[in-house]
This record gives sequence, structure tokens and C-alpha cells, in this order.
Amino acid sequence: MVKSVEMWLLDAKPSASGVILSLYSEPDRRVVEKKLDIPFRGFLRARNPESVARELVDVGLAERAWVEEWYSPPYYLELEKLVVFEVRSLSTLKQVLREGSRKGLEPVNTFPHPLVDSLYTRGLRPMTKVSVGKSVEPLEWDPTHRDPELDTLRVYVDGGRYVLEVAQGLEYFDRVKDLAFRISSSRYHVGVVSGELYFRLVEEEPSVSSSAHSWIIGEPHTASEYFEWSRLSYTPLSLMSNTSIGRVLTTVEALEARSRRYFTRRSTRRAESFRSLDELLLYDRGGVVYQPSPGLYWSVCQIDFRSLYPSIMVKYNVSGETVNAPVCSTQLELDWVPHRVCLDREGIVPSSIRRILWLKKLYEDLYRSTGLKVYDSRRKACKWVLVASFGYLGYRNSLFGSISAHEVVTSSSRYVVTLAKKTAERLGYTVVHALVDSVFVSRVPSERACSELSEEIASATSFETKVEAYYTWLYIPKKTSDSRGASNRYLGRLSSGEVKVKGLLCVKRDTPQIVKKAQLEAIAELARSSNQLEMLTAVARATEVIERYIAKVSSGSLEISELLINRGSSHRRSSYVRPPNYAIHGGGPPYVLYASRQGLRKYPQEFKNDVDTQYYVKLLKKALSELPSKNDVASSKYS
Repeated sequence: MVKSVEMWLLDAKPSASGVILSLYSEPDRRVVEKKLDIPFRGFLRARNPESVARELVDVGLAERAWVEEWYSPPYYLELEKLVVFEVRSLSTLKQVLREGSRKGLEPVNTFPHPLVDSLYTRGLRPMTKVSVGKSVEPLEWDPTHRDPELDTLRVYVDGGRYVLEVAQGLEYFDRVKDLAFRISSSRYHVGVVSGELYFRLVEEEPSVSSSAHSWIIGEPHTASEYFEWSRLSYTPLSLMSNTSIGRVLTTVEALEARSRRYFTRRSTRRAESFRSLDELLLYDRGGVVYQPSPGLYWSVCQIDFRSLYPSIMVKYNVSGETVNAPVCSTQLELDWVPHRVCLDREGIVPSSIRRILWLKKLYEDLYRSTGLKVYDSRRKACKWVLVASFGYLGYRNSLFGSISAHEVVTSSSRYVVTLAKKTAERLGYTVVHALVDSVFVSRVPSERACSELSEEIASATSFETKVEAYYTWLYIPKKTSDSRGASNRYLGRLSSGEVKVKGLLCVKRDTPQIVKKAQLEAIAELARSSNQLEMLTAVARATEVIERYIAKVSSGSLEISELLINRGSSHRRSSYVRPPNYAIHGGGPPYVLYASRQGLRKYPQEFKNDVDTQYYVKLLKKALSELPSKNDVASSKYS
């Protein structure tokens, strides 16, 4: 009798017949591979499904084939017979689907990847423990459990330098060649790197590709974030490369649809009724974004709705197939939107994100009580999926969304935030800014009053709120294009004496270190002030800080490392614009640059000691313009 042992399901890949599982033994930190005889399933729509099922088996294309009843899109109200078949290899599955299409059959349930479907069917959730014996069986996953102890690396660019993040800490490199040599000298279980940087590393040192058992090529999120997405969506690490967060979400939704026997087609579009231009302008808008007045505000309470958009979807059962369903016995009609929501069955979207909302709250509580970073990474992973849930609801190729469903959410969010504003004003406060799911209320005398206001807003709106921050003062700078207030940039001193910054130069990835350093030092001076008189002197000190850095730049007494600029891929352009020189002459992103008198140049390849000091002086002056001035203090509102 084979004794079973517990191992981690690290990864999975299709083989010529079945699936090869990468199993991680934590005690000896070893990865072993085990072949598992898991079939791949395919689905076909046919006029005579029973006949097609028999033929697939008779001609030897499928090992098994049968007929099942599934609900058909777009509203999943009617049952339809589908041909379901099993094969032992991915190549055979593709062959059968291709042959079926050629004969006029329609492949359905083609998303998610067949490997994901096979793991889901067997209950094998990647990045969880499994019981390994003669076969591999799933073990129940508890989200409070830790991640496996793996040797991981993460590579990214910061401050104009390449950063290698490993268990021992951070290592910095100026050249890709040195970084590639360092990576290739060690072995890791999992590596995370952007695609652009990965291919540059492999170009320098081909053995980099085998330095990690599993490379995740994508945005430089932490390994724990990718592990959480893998668990949520049954997607093995081998398929996580270049997978968007929206794809993770859609996979979760598609698996929920599988559990109900809702089949999906390549395109599931739901008809939109004709509306006038006035109706489009009224309802087809985004969330609330106020145009705040620039200036300095005192005693400001920031109240956030907890995951407002996903909470609206869950509360009102918003999903593509529930909004304006043609047949429905119990409908929800909302005064602020011209659409009806069916309540007969829970929608795919709310059902899918309900658990993710619960997990996000669980991880917040665990991180707060333990301080373990793994729970914060998992919280972020859930947060990003929830953020994507709204965007994909209105995406034209969304499997489970529609424009009408999108409008229900945006209209509801505007109603909720407006109700929050009225509640604050009824209590004698003034709302100085509102940004999607946050309201900033001034003249709130204390943190306790801020908490009480949060509770009042939650009660009035029936949506959960939290006090995100209580500011001694909050500064909203002017927009760079005109004198109006910037809606997405602000700086505030918290009651604890710490500072919260959003959108300023010091928190942007491509800001040179010298500008970041100067602005952060100036902000530190501002943070020492807690009233109007102290703020006046603090503004003078902050200005002196920036002026000192301007003098340093102008004198040329600089380290090149302070001047480096990070640039990623070029942004998409609506029409062709000639790329900058540094993007034309090879190398590829991410770029490490400096400002020369001939424009931005790559460092160190093109460094010629010809730094354009005026470029950095302008940035420092811009950094100063984002901070309060003496005039702002003198005319500060509600002090």
C-alpha cells in the first residue's frame, strides 16, 4: 500500500497524455513531477447531439462522449443539449474542436483554458496542499493558512536601477548584464519579472530561463499575489504569465457558470434598447469625481465606502444576465436608473465576487492582527480582482456583463455618494472633495466625530464605510493645465503626524530620485505644522528645501544615480507619433534614462556627462508648485 504524503501543488502543465503536476515537498525544499491521467473536456453545440456523441467515440476521436443539458446564454433561461466529450491530450482536444467547426458544429465553453477546467473538475487547486500517493487528491484549503516556504525572486526597476528582491533582501544593479549573471548563479522555485525585462535578461544570459522552476512573466506583483490569483481561478503558474487580472476574474466567473451548467460562447452580447442622447448623457457616465477647489483645508475627515462597486453588484444582484432579463417573476426597480434587475436567481457576477469580498475582509483582519505580509499581499490580490470586476462588467466582450449592468452600478454609486454628501451637509459639515468611493469632509472637529459621521453615512446609504483618514490639514494643488483643483492629487497630514500623499511627483515611478528626495524632505517640514501659524513657517522651510536642491542641481554637483529616470513601454497612441530616440535604437523597455542636452538618453549605454540641469530644475519647481504656498495658508478654508 502506497503511503500518502502532503505536498504543495506548485504548478501543472499538459503532457502528451494527461497532466504533469509539479509537487513541492516543503521539508526538503524539493520539486518532483508526477504524471496524472486527467482527461480534457470539450463541448459542442449540434443539431443532433446524440448522433455526434456516438460518432466521436466510434471514429476514435474521443474516449467518452455523452449529452448533457446546459442553460444557454445570454440570459440562461432555456436548457439546450450539448455534446460533452473527453480526450487524453490537449492536441487531440484542439483537433476535435477544429474538425467540429469545419463540419458546422459550434465549440462552446472554450474559456477558460482546458487545463484549468481539468484541475477544477478534479478539485485540484494550485498553490494548496494535496495528498500524494498512488494518485493525487485535493485537501481542503483554509485561507488562513500560510504560503509554502519557497525560494522566490522578483525583478523590477526602481529609481533608475534594476532591483532583485530575494528572501535575503534587495540587491541593486546598474546593468542588465550584471543582473542576469547574478540570477543565473542561483536556483529558485518561482520568479516574477516583466516580459520586457525577462527577454533582455535571457538575451544577456540564456541560462536565466532555467534559474527558476516557474517563471511568472507579467506585472511585478509579489509572488503571494500571484499565488492568490492562482488559487482563486484554479490557474496554474504555467498559465499565469501575461495573464491580466481581468482574465483571472473572468476565469472565476466562468467556473461559477460551469457549476450551474451555464455554457458560454465566444461572444455573448446582450441587446441594448434604443435611448435618446439625453438618456445616454444622464445614465452612461462613470462614478462621482468632483472638481474640487484648490487650497488648504483643516480638520478633514476622509470616509471610504468598502469596495463600493462590487458591493453594489452583490447587494442589487447586478450581472449581465440579470439586468433587463426578458422573463422574470421578481424584479428590482431602482429610482435612479431605467433598468430592471431580476432577483429570481443570483447572478454569476455577484455570486463570483461575494467570496472575494469576504476574503479581502478576512485578509485585512489577519494582517491587522498578525502583521504578516502574506495576508497584505493576498488582500491586494483580492482588491485588484474586485477593481477589475466593475471594468469588465461594461467590457464589450465580457462573458457576463453588459452596458446596462455597468450603468446600474455607476448610477447607483453616484446616488450613494450624493446621499453621503447630503448626510454630511445635514449635520453641518462641508464636503470639499469626492472621488469615486471616497468623500472628504471638512470642519470635522475630532477623530471621534469623524467615526460618528462614517456611521451616519453607512446608516443612510446602507453600504459599509470606514474612516480612511483624519487629516489635521489637507492640501489640494491646482491642475497643471489651469487654476482648478486637481481631482486625483492631494497631500495631507494625519492626526498621527504622518503624511498621506496621492499623485504627487514623489510617488510617481518615473520621477528622478533627486526630485523625489527634495519633495519628500519639503513635505517632512510641512508635516511638523498642526495649525495655521505653524504652517506659515513650515511653508518657508519647505520652500528653502526645494531651493537648496535647485542650487545643487544648477551647480552640477550631482551623482548620476540621483538623476536616472524609469520608463516602461510607450503608451498607446491614437495616431502615429514618432517614438523617442531612446526607443528607436534597440534595447527595448524598461528604459533607464537620464536627461541630456540632446534629450533623454539611455544609461549607461549612451552616457556622455552632458546632463541637462534645466530639465531637473523644472521638475523641482513643479514639485514645489504641488505644495502649499503662503497665499494658500493665508486664504485657507475652514481653519
